[in-house]
Amino acid sequence: MYRVVIADDEEIIRTGLKKLIESYDLDLHVIAMAEDGKEAITMIEKHRPEIILMDINMPLANGLEVIEQVRLLDEDAKIIIISGYNQFSYAQKALDLGVFTYLLKPIDYRNFRTVIEKAMEAYSNRIWEKSLLKEATGEQNSPEDIGNLAIQYIKENFSDSHLSLHIIAEKYFVSESYVTRIIKQKTGMSFTDYLNKLRTTMAIKLLLHSEKIYSMKEISEKVGYNSQHYFSRAFKNYVGMSPNQYRNKKLQTDTKKDA
Repeated sequence: MYRVVIADDEEIIRTGLKKLIESYDLDLHVIAMAEDGKEAITMIEKHRPEIILMDINMPLANGLEVIEQVRLLDEDAKIIIISGYNQFSYAQKALDLGVFTYLLKPIDYRNFRTVIEKAMEAYSNRIWEKSLLKEATGEQNSPEDIGNLAIQYIKENFSDSHLSLHIIAEKYFVSESYVTRIIKQKTGMSFTDYLNKLRTTMAIKLLLHSEKIYSMKEISEKVGYNSQHYFSRAFKNYVGMSPNQYRNKKLQTDTKKDA
């Protein structure tokens, strides 16, 4: 799960961005919001987010000053500047400090999701590159690196019915208890809960697939469950109803809308 911090001195902008991000079907969680530069630094130090959305013009410490502090803590976080200042000097300084992109207010909401997705992809690629480099030089990955790598590995392999804590622990040369702890820190969930969440999210997409009606057995296998019964139970625990009930309810709702 990618953690997001939003820093802007306008409450309407902060809450608007939070609602927009939460409306996306993406693995994102707005973990904190800040109304000035100093609070932004505090929140970023505390939560170490993967993605930061930040205004340039904030009280107590402006966005450029915050970025300079952030880069001392984390060279990999993807920072997206959202500013009302269309000045080359601001944009150039921000780019020199390694920001991911510089957006002008008002935001083009049609393209904003694409920007966020590209930031997530860039962060993921950067972590993999660092891991490969460390493996090549014999350097140990840091706890933060291992956490990011473990989460990414789960996201890419959740449909494998054999995926387990043991496999992840062996892959990164750490104990299962360590993997358990770091996944909890990164996602707020246990390994099993996080895995079931990913599988359920994909199952929902397959249940509502417009071009083909998949059977429950097909869906359970595609999302990583050997047992259709266990799939139904895990789905119900997460959604509150069985997969069949969810599909039927959605179809009934869509039918009423078209009527």
